[in-house]
Amino acid sequence: MKPVRVAADRWNFELVGTGKFITPLGGNMLNTQHPCQGTLFDQFDKKDCDYRFGVMADLGLNCLRQAIGVNRVFDPRTGLKPAGLRNWDTFIGLAEKHGIYLMPVGGYIGGNDWFDAERLANSGKCLDESCAFWKAFAGHFKGHPAIWAYDLRNELLYDIPAKEKPNTRARVEALLKDQWPQWLKAKYGTLRQMNRVYRSRYADFKKVPGSVIFVEKPWDLCAYDFRCYLNERGYRWCKRQCDVIRVVAPGHMIVSGNNAWLSPDQDLWLANGFHNIAVEDLFDFVTFHPYPAWQAVPNGRGDPLDGGEPLRYWVNACIGNARMDNYGKPVVVQEYGWYGGGTSRFLNDLPYRTEQEHADYTRTLTDALIPHVNGFVNWPTMDMPTSTDISNHGGIFTHDGKRKKLAKVYERLVKRLQGKRHVRKAATCLLAYSLFGLYTCRSYQDRMWDEIHAAVSDGETPDIRFV
Repeated sequence: MKPVRVAADRWNFELVGTGKFITPLGGNMLNTQHPCQGTLFDQFDKKDCDYRFGVMADLGLNCLRQAIGVNRVFDPRTGLKPAGLRNWDTFIGLAEKHGIYLMPVGGYIGGNDWFDAERLANSGKCLDESCAFWKAFAGHFKGHPAIWAYDLRNELLYDIPAKEKPNTRARVEALLKDQWPQWLKAKYGTLRQMNRVYRSRYADFKKVPGSVIFVEKPWDLCAYDFRCYLNERGYRWCKRQCDVIRVVAPGHMIVSGNNAWLSPDQDLWLANGFHNIAVEDLFDFVTFHPYPAWQAVPNGRGDPLDGGEPLRYWVNACIGNARMDNYGKPVVVQEYGWYGGGTSRFLNDLPYRTEQEHADYTRTLTDALIPHVNGFVNWPTMDMPTSTDISNHGGIFTHDGKRKKLAKVYERLVKRLQGKRHVRKAATCLLAYSLFGLYTCRSYQDRMWDEIHAAVSDGETPDIRFV
């Protein structure tokens, strides 16, 4: 295997020293365990991993995004754990054997590998330990050709989950707001100046409110400032770890698994602190994760698997996501999908869908996105039968590695995309939107999506800029 880098044209990926192009095509997670419940490293099975890598390779897939299982490989007091590291050495060796590149995804030391709002909010000890982990782990695999890129975390988001106990919610909120007064002082200089701009009468910077969850306050400057504050906080959180990885593993790329923060009918809290526009310069390529979950809820725009206008609107929205996430570097659909071969759930109960419906939807979406992205990584690789969301029937393969109807879509993608140089489709129009409006006003967000849908429906290819 040859290491992968971004090509000189800033859109393609290439194999170092060969002049050959490569496109990431694959899946998320090698086994059937949802990363919210753990990883394959909890009970590592070399033979099973070898089989599953082989199944991927036989289809022509070349990329796997895999949760590292940080607590299995690292202890903040003693460093790398020998047993866990041996498993990872074996795992990456199997990936190399089958020609599968890895995007190892970081987790939360002492917490969940996939989501942990409290540890993410803690920019002190938790961040120090994350930096120590990356120094040890990325340093150990320095220069390994089977690593496509290190992924800092999955779908970074400053949040205060409603399910948390009140004391936990209060603690997380305090963590997230601890630098807010200093941020205001740095921006406005004096309390008097801030009050003049806000047309307010706050007696102290500490008294200025800020809502972590999105609250509708159209064109409210304070609400906008708080979103910008979270973005700066997120930037610093990412940069600390990126700086460590760049030092210990200078030949490897870095990315952030970004949720589709701007999708129709989703409030902007999904972008808290980690809007791609705020952090993209830290990463080698940009990702987004589009799921039509909000479309399929009661009174939503409609499940795109139903076809017709719901499908057209959703596909056009995904094109919009791809266009707005272009910052002069590749854009990868790093996690996405739906389900087929059973019933499922995502925000609400979802009806039975056939494997063919799933495959047809994915074919339609990928065909539409090919001129605007460079890579597709399905969620998940294999069906996860015990999952409580669309992961249960979302795989390219069944839980035991048999090809589903969706596999033919990926077989076609491999033939169409692999080894070829791709050109991002040129824009025919420019759409510009105010971050001030987007960060404070839901109707302004909705208007943006309607305009993107109209432009794409009229045959335009928009570039989208935020001001």
